[in-house]
Amino acid sequence: MKLAITIIALMASIIVLPAMAETAQYWSDQANGYFISGDFEKAAASYDKALELEPNSTALWNNKGKALANLGRFDDAISCFRKSLGINASNLESMNLEAIALSQGLGENSQAVAIFDQILQISPSYYDALIGKGMALANEGDYSGSMSCFDAATQARPRDPSGWNNKGVVLREMGRYQDALTCFSRAIDLDYNYETARQNREMTLQDLNGEQSTSPSMSTDNML
Repeated sequence: MKLAITIIALMASIIVLPAMAETAQYWSDQANGYFISGDFEKAAASYDKALELEPNSTALWNNKGKALANLGRFDDAISCFRKSLGINASNLESMNLEAIALSQGLGENSQAVAIFDQILQISPSYYDALIGKGMALANEGDYSGSMSCFDAATQARPRDPSGWNNKGVVLREMGRYQDALTCFSRAIDLDYNYETARQNREMTLQDLNGEQSTSPSMSTDNML
């Protein structure tokens, strides 16, 4: 009888496991794993599964939007971020993600800047919004406004190398090569393996030597 009870218990556990597994958290964890590995199609599909179970999760809508943005599906990504805002209109992360997708994905820089300004009115030191606005303004050729954003970003988070790299890019565009080199070097000091800053520093050294080089790259790491 004891053996029979043990077998029945094991069968019960096997039956229960699928039901336990198919929770929003399970599918979210699956999606996060796919996202980290770079399989954004499977990540988006798994976030969909999670959203079927928790349709009012702003985090899930944001994460699905990020996956779609990484697939180049920016309109669909923006729809996800707006779904999140429909649940919580004051979600600054959702606002920021929408603005980044508008600017870096669709080139709608003016519309993005308006959203970044809304965020910064609420949270003036919101780092990602400062970086995003600075990039959008630089895309529009407003280097003075862009510099103000990157100055504020490096003050808000002085040990984040992306702010220093992006500030260096704008300084290089303004012809301030020595100042740009200082920023790129600062970024590398903070992250020795920061390849984008290393490439930008090399291109700026070529500028100083009168050699023709390509345009520098701003850092978009982890923005979407």
